[in-house]
Amino acid sequence: MKEKITIITGASGEIGQNLILKFKKNKNKKIIAIDLNDNINISSIYKFYKNSILDQVLLNELNKNYIIEEIFHFAAILSTKAEKNPKLAEEVNVQGTLNLFNLALSQYKTNNIKTKFFFPSSIAVYNINSSLDKDKQISEESFCYPATTYGKHKLFCENLGISFEKYGNESNSFLDFRCIRFPGIISANSMPTGGTSDYAPELIHNAYKKNNYKCFVNKHTRLPFIVMPDAINAIIQIMKIDKKYLNKNVYNIKSFSPTVNELFLRIKTKFPNFLLSYNIDKMRQSIVDNWPNYIDDSAAMNDWEWLPQYNLNTAFTEYIEPILEK
Repeated sequence: MKEKITIITGASGEIGQNLILKFKKNKNKKIIAIDLNDNINISSIYKFYKNSILDQVLLNELNKNYIIEEIFHFAAILSTKAEKNPKLAEEVNVQGTLNLFNLALSQYKTNNIKTKFFFPSSIAVYNINSSLDKDKQISEESFCYPATTYGKHKLFCENLGISFEKYGNESNSFLDFRCIRFPGIISANSMPTGGTSDYAPELIHNAYKKNNYKCFVNKHTRLPFIVMPDAINAIIQIMKIDKKYLNKNVYNIKSFSPTVNELFLRIKTKFPNFLLSYNIDKMRQSIVDNWPNYIDDSAAMNDWEWLPQYNLNTAFTEYIEPILEK
């Protein structure tokens, strides 16, 4: 009899590793992790494949040998790297995602199962040119004209997932597609790479390492953020909720929206000698200038009772400081 499994792609990344740690207590969940980077705690999972989601041989093997109940798809080329290497980004972000949708379709045909599919999207799907609109609460349906390679890929895959769920009719759809558009994510136990919102965690981690920091965007830059525990809890919540309560496939979430200078001033209360200087990266600055300052997450609150546990202050006092001061 085939074993029932959960697949996590990009499992060695920030979100993948933290989700695996959260699932570690659930002995009934057999996780198959896939990543090109083997920086992962093997004891926390059922099997690890140091491989790519572009490897069709691997995906065929998984389809043949297992019943795939869930896919958490985190493998991606992030925003800054995607702008520098759009061809690689298209292969991973678009073709890789399509491969996993097709894996879900194969599961439906082989095992008569509708696979739950979690896809992490991003505020990179938004493109706001007006300064008046920047300070509005941006809903899921507004300003979806991404300017960046990464944002275009995310929006394309969102729409692909929605269309696959609508394939045929509701009774024979092969996919249960659920998606969160994440703001910037701040993690206390890891450093990000390749994201355009990385300035916030970089600033925080450098301060705790007693290093000064040179920021690549200006002090007035404002973006929505959450901390990693809220991101993980949101993923688990949206995947657990009965589908009948979800009025959308794609949801915004957020917690706080500080400027760079507001983050700096918060850090200075802890490290008065910490110095912040600026070396503006024009490409990254232009990207964040077109992302929203604030996003509307009322749909997530209404449909699956999303609520962040942390605000800007408690993010430091109850999450960041207890970990980084060890």
